[in-house]
Amino acid sequence: MPEYRTYGARDDRISKDGDVGFTGFNNRLRPDQLQPGTLADAQNVRLDRNGEAQVRKGVELVSEPLSVGASSLTLPFYLVADDTSVTATQTAGAVVLTDIVATNFPSSGTVIVSGVSGLTPEVNGTRAFTKNSNTQITISDQTYSGTASGTATVKFGILNDTAVNAIYGSTSYSDPNNNASQYIVIATNTKAVAINITTGATSDINYPTGITVSSAADMIQAFNKVFLFRNGQTALEWNGSFSGTPAFTKVASGTFTQPVQLSGTITTSNGICTVDTSANHNLTTGDTVHVESKAGSNLEVGESYVVTVVDSDTFTIFVQHPNETNTPNVIFQQSVSVGLGFTHMPAPPFAVYHQRRLAMPFRFTVDASSDSFTSRGILDEVILSEPLNDETYDQVYAQFRFNAGTSDFIVGLHSFAEDVLLVFNRNSIHTIEGTTVLSTAKTRLLTDEVGCVARKSIVQVGSRVIFLSDNGVYGTEFFDEYNLRGTETPLSEPINETIKTINKDAWENSVATYFDNRYFIAVPTGTSTSNNTILVYNFLNKQWESVDTVADANYHSENLIIVGDGDDRGVYAVNDIGGVHKLDERVDGIDRVITQIGGTQQNLQAAGSVTTRQFALGTLERKTWKRFEMHVQSSDDNESNFSISAETENPDATTSLGTLSDFVGSNLGAGEDVSIRGRIGNRRGYGIQFTINNTVGRPRLRALDVDGSISFRSTQKAE
Repeated sequence: MPEYRTYGARDDRISKDGDVGFTGFNNRLRPDQLQPGTLADAQNVRLDRNGEAQVRKGVELVSEPLSVGASSLTLPFYLVADDTSVTATQTAGAVVLTDIVATNFPSSGTVIVSGVSGLTPEVNGTRAFTKNSNTQITISDQTYSGTASGTATVKFGILNDTAVNAIYGSTSYSDPNNNASQYIVIATNTKAVAINITTGATSDINYPTGITVSSAADMIQAFNKVFLFRNGQTALEWNGSFSGTPAFTKVASGTFTQPVQLSGTITTSNGICTVDTSANHNLTTGDTVHVESKAGSNLEVGESYVVTVVDSDTFTIFVQHPNETNTPNVIFQQSVSVGLGFTHMPAPPFAVYHQRRLAMPFRFTVDASSDSFTSRGILDEVILSEPLNDETYDQVYAQFRFNAGTSDFIVGLHSFAEDVLLVFNRNSIHTIEGTTVLSTAKTRLLTDEVGCVARKSIVQVGSRVIFLSDNGVYGTEFFDEYNLRGTETPLSEPINETIKTINKDAWENSVATYFDNRYFIAVPTGTSTSNNTILVYNFLNKQWESVDTVADANYHSENLIIVGDGDDRGVYAVNDIGGVHKLDERVDGIDRVITQIGGTQQNLQAAGSVTTRQFALGTLERKTWKRFEMHVQSSDDNESNFSISAETENPDATTSLGTLSDFVGSNLGAGEDVSIRGRIGNRRGYGIQFTINNTVGRPRLRALDVDGSISFRSTQKAE
């Protein structure tokens, strides 16, 4: 229906433009080029209910930043300036540093030494020290020889090394025998901490004596264990038990001893086969054995079984064979290697679980002595474990290389399908196919036109694999025997202006996950080296939905983890000080966060904001903008309010149109909806767009339209 029944000869006809719903945002195109339903900007909103744009749910605090003991950690700072003219001497195998000017350094701890030469082993680096006086310390962590020369520089540690002062890795953990047990396990410098996401209760998991974590690590759950990978150092494993004193242990290292054949007498009852070897079998629960000789039993040669140890000379396996009693001389064998032989886990920086194996970069050889590794100088090889065996790796059949003379290196791995492992290099993508039987597995180059910059950005959604590349967030499709079908433009092309804000010096820290039909990727933007922004892609709408931030510059998402059961299941963000927060949880739109160790809880309103496309009535002429109308609704849980402004172009101007409460007399009550109409004041301009900034609650913007008329018909230019 027209605005007016009739128009006079000199009347400007009123035209309408607007949107009756919203599906995503696009900041690459000009606002006047956007299609109906597309926003020019969306901050902290969700677009998933009948095309409504609603402020996201708030972030919920699950666990405070990690503390020492029963109370919040108070950091013992030692404000000590660097000393740059320190004398070093070697005395009785220890290094003594004198002429230290600072006086308020601690009695012991760690110090960073540089500038010293002539000693074996080298003393430069992070070393434990003992304070002799206000001007002298001793380093005796190793036996040093030689004559020290040069002028030393010492930097004292800021934090007490016995305190939790850094977070180096995290993962989800669930007890396969208890679906009510859902945890996030966090690796700190001095211990691991398991956080129950339902109760927020924490449990310490100790490291082996003398072990600390001092650099970025990776954690996964596999084989009902939690592994902690430390690049170039012996990996740690925890059996998942909270009984007694939970603790990580070192994985096997040093010279690999080939297994021997085990001859035993078997008795099978109701699917449980008990094997009596009458001698020490040297097996551990979880090991895999193969039947070498059936000796008249119901077993079949070549069958593989996972062992449960009963005692030193007895173990059990689960079988699907008839019952039998005391069948002797059945021979079992653990896997025996060929060629270069088996090796223990080669100190990887990370690993993934694939086809009952651990797959990892092969950058270090395992030396003969325990806990000793040597860099291979190779960054483009992968090695896989034996099935259901995290300790055993075949250096022939299980080793694959993906460089072939180009300058490339492995960034990440992803278990794509039953027998396909995706290998993401910095500049290319490859597959290992046929991983069920590694002796016949083959590798294939999928593309050398795109690579991955952030390992933890890799997420699979159906047949699509999404990851962060040099070109932004890239989405690939797999069809026809896993052939890669990429696109000419990245998935993030519509939000390229946001992608440009990512700090490329730190974008390898980006992390992503998939939940509730959304791809969440946390990235560092601006000058931040930590992930301070989360980009959200809605797979139902097939558009980017929001740029999420928290109104505290210290809030970071170092990892995004899917964990929980029932109402507890969701996306959990682990920050860089060990705090755990659940995203999209609080219906009041309040972000309840703690961003400092020992800090107080903050309750911050989620800063929801949308900017519409630019309405231009389909012409290039200048218009007079007269009125607008919005359909809005409060959430069912709380009242709402927001401010409205209009931006006109040519001439450029911003006009405040008031607040929702100005139109309805107060905050809009919970669950109420209303249509508000307001005047724009005959503002002139080629186009107009609206910005709505949330101030209270989680309002929904359902629809918006604007009235305008063509008012400038001169053939001369307008400025």
